[in-house]
Amino acid sequence: MMLLKIGFVRGVKWFALFGFLAIYQWWNGNMEDVHNMLVYGGMAFFLGLTSVIYEVKRWSFPKQILIHWVTMHVTILPLVIFSGFLPVTSLQDALLVYLKFNVSGLILFSSSYVIQKVRRQAKTL
Repeated sequence: MMLLKIGFVRGVKWFALFGFLAIYQWWNGNMEDVHNMLVYGGMAFFLGLTSVIYEVKRWSFPKQILIHWVTMHVTILPLVIFSGFLPVTSLQDALLVYLKFNVSGLILFSSSYVIQKVRRQAKTL
């Protein structure tokens, strides 16, 4: 329960940042940018909330990866699809968005994993 609270606080902090940016854009009359900031804020909220997945010590690393992958599909992917950032007017478009989502997720996950591993090795030197 403590990790859920930590994740929620992380998510709210990130959403608040984008919320302030949305207010700034609204103040300047940039309604499209308000929409963008709120979508980014939603993504940041869910990323902050789910960041604690890798802090659950009793879960194996493969289980953490699987839970993370499923969670991103339930939270971030719908935001990407319904945000309008990538046009989805056909099944082919939807499949392309899904492919891009998974490829970018794999790239981000892999680079984060390598950076984390290098940092841990640097600490032991």
